[in-house]
Amino acid sequence: MSLVLRCVRYALIIMASGVSLLSLAQSEMSQPSDELKKTLTEIKSKLTAKDYQSAFRQAEAAIDEWAGEPNFDFLYAQAALEQAKYDEAIFALERTLASWPDHIPSHYLLGLTYAKQNNLAQASSVFKGLQGSQLSPSMRSRVDQALESIERKSQKLEQSFSHAIALALGHDSNVNSGALDDRIVIGGVPFLLDQTSRKTADSFMRFKYNFRGVWQQTQYQSWKLDVDYSDQRHQDTDEFDRYQGTIRFGYEHKQEALTLSTGGQFGVLTLDNSTYQQDIGLYGSAQYFLSNHYFTALSAFVFSQNNVQERNLDSRVYTVQGSLGYSSAGWLLRADVGYTWQPARYDEGEHYGRDYDFVSGSISHKTSENSLLGFKVQYRDIEHRAAHPFFLTTRNEELVILNLNWRYQWSQALSIDLSASYYDKHSSITLYSYDRTEWFTGVRYEF
Repeated sequence: MSLVLRCVRYALIIMASGVSLLSLAQSEMSQPSDELKKTLTEIKSKLTAKDYQSAFRQAEAAIDEWAGEPNFDFLYAQAALEQAKYDEAIFALERTLASWPDHIPSHYLLGLTYAKQNNLAQASSVFKGLQGSQLSPSMRSRVDQALESIERKSQKLEQSFSHAIALALGHDSNVNSGALDDRIVIGGVPFLLDQTSRKTADSFMRFKYNFRGVWQQTQYQSWKLDVDYSDQRHQDTDEFDRYQGTIRFGYEHKQEALTLSTGGQFGVLTLDNSTYQQDIGLYGSAQYFLSNHYFTALSAFVFSQNNVQERNLDSRVYTVQGSLGYSSAGWLLRADVGYTWQPARYDEGEHYGRDYDFVSGSISHKTSENSLLGFKVQYRDIEHRAAHPFFLTTRNEELVILNLNWRYQWSQALSIDLSASYYDKHSSITLYSYDRTEWFTGVRYEF
């Protein structure tokens, strides 16, 4: 045998031996250890029992040791998905598919996770890829249903519009003070209001219209528009008939537990067919869910108010507010605390400028499948910025507002509303103290 043939034979023997040893090593590595088997069995058992929180907690504790092992990663992804830990589930499934590129359940679970994130384009791509694979009849049916659901959701996600009209009949025990929290100017004399003008009860009819539009840009980002219009007519005191309109537009970014919002607002108030006040401003807020039920929020508002009838009432409004709340299927509880600066725009109107602390709490409870009961209380401690030019003293006031409302959903579009509110303000200048009760009942139609 020639030297060349002998060298080739030895080389082939060495290569065969290497391949054999490598295969043996891979075989030994693919065999899960007893410790891994125990961990997988325990996690799988908890998933079967729907104890998802414990399953995820155990998988999270073992991830440093077993991440990259496809059996473990797949179970970890299942537990993470059930706990709304979508990013963690996606990373685990990508590791699984790196080892098992043809693992159908992992592809299906990945598509579901993208759909939960509202990443509908990625979810659709995963499910469409599965349609070209060899699937069992049951899996093919589940994939087809998932794609149909994503298509319906995508159509709604791009843009959605809703309208609502409401008609109510009610009674106000103090129409004058109720018009704009005693900041209404009658006959150009802002501080000489007699008892009749300050305490006039009357019945009213109120019409409201609301438009809400959402333009979804991505699964996380959207533009929003809200338009509100209110027309309130009184039976006797028609000088307090008022029209109020507000346009609010903004941008929202929502990803997992965090929601960021910012935008602008423009509003107009008309009294007795004449423009009374205009306001324009900006707002911003951040809301974060600490868990599945508890959330916290921080908001800020900056507005400029222009009073057409009395320039001394022109002011700027700055507000910061913090919130803490609880949300579930049947309950919504929220507490707010904040501070408002409202300086007058002109020096001669500084006695109208005011700052106040406020605290409020609200409870909403779904008492049945069709009814919702809500209660809100608010307290304000108000300090004016300068002495009143007529009374030669600085106004300090306390205001308490209570509101109770009940809504019954007659059908998907039609609902009935009952509401009662009470206002009680104590002022260091007696003229500006008042109490007020307002109630109304009405119907609301959404389309």
